[in-house]
Amino acid sequence: MKARDLLAVCFVLGSALLVWPLLSIPNRPVLILGLPALVLYLFAVWAAIVAVLAWAARGSGGEDAP
Repeated sequence: MKARDLLAVCFVLGSALLVWPLLSIPNRPVLILGLPALVLYLFAVWAAIVAVLAWAARGSGGEDAP
């Protein structure tokens, strides 16, 4: 998969994970390790997006450069 395709998939999946219907699932009065579930969900989604973007940037090696 090319880096450009991976970035497009990351954008769509990241956007889909941050819409209100999915945000309402962890938005409950539950504490996990002393933190609200919504905060942990948002941090996990953010960390996953950053990890995929870093992996795409490292793996591209300039192959998609114009």
